[in-house]
Amino acid sequence: MSGLLDELVQLSGLSPIFARTVVRRAVARAGLDPNAVQQKDVERLLPELQRALTVYLGDAGADRRATEIRRTLVG
Repeated sequence: MSGLLDELVQLSGLSPIFARTVVRRAVARAGLDPNAVQQKDVERLLPELQRALTVYLGDAGADRRATEIRRTLVG
């Protein structure tokens, strides 16, 4: 897993073992290669990741995680 995917897993708010699958699927749904995702791709994949996180964290929790991911990885 790339360093960026590891960061997304950490920032997801989910258990790391479970988050790996959630993050990889969200990246793939965004039309990106999970093995080649780069920081410039974060804005593109974030809507898919936020949708996936909503299932587990609810709307407010997923919004908070998406905001934290954007702040940390995009600036």
